[in-house]
Amino acid sequence: MSQWRAIAAAAPHVDLDRPSRVDGWRNREVLAHLYVQPVLLSRFLLTGSEQSPSVDVTANLLGTGSFKELIDASAREGAERGKFNFADPLGAALPDLLMADLGVTITTLQGSIPLVDYLVSRCVEAVVHGEDLVEPVEPDPAAQAITAGALMAVLASKAPHLVPEAERLPSAVWIDVATGRRPGSGRLASAVPVMT
Repeated sequence: MSQWRAIAAAAPHVDLDRPSRVDGWRNREVLAHLYVQPVLLSRFLLTGSEQSPSVDVTANLLGTGSFKELIDASAREGAERGKFNFADPLGAALPDLLMADLGVTITTLQGSIPLVDYLVSRCVEAVVHGEDLVEPVEPDPAAQAITAGALMAVLASKAPHLVPEAERLPSAVWIDVATGRRPGSGRLASAVPVMT
């Protein structure tokens, strides 16, 4: 949650009309996309149960690409409606999260997933999109390590023979390469971005 808190603190100072690192999005679309994350978390926490999950964090991250058009439309709509104050939905979600049993399974748009795995996927969102803002929200070291590890697991599921090559990159560089924010080199070039 430290990364979400950092975004909440930075959001009021962001130049909304400045182009972000996401093609076609300004900072306002990035913030509107981030705004939705704690809103969805609050909703999904209400579905907590003991059922067996159908997806894990790797499958969740891999499935993001299939929601690309929905994500883009939602971000643009949120930007038009002025959904930028990340602190509001974060403040509403945190009490529920702090009381939640991290061992439960929740139901999301991609299916049922362990809450702990879903939180890792939200950490990835916060680190990656926090740095998409211009000026960026620097990642919390622990959040950055979690994100790098989660993206490495995605690579391992698709091209395990490339993991040693990816592990030679610094975490910040690997995250950018894995998410297409910078090009991969050598054999990695054909395997990134990993969430497609």
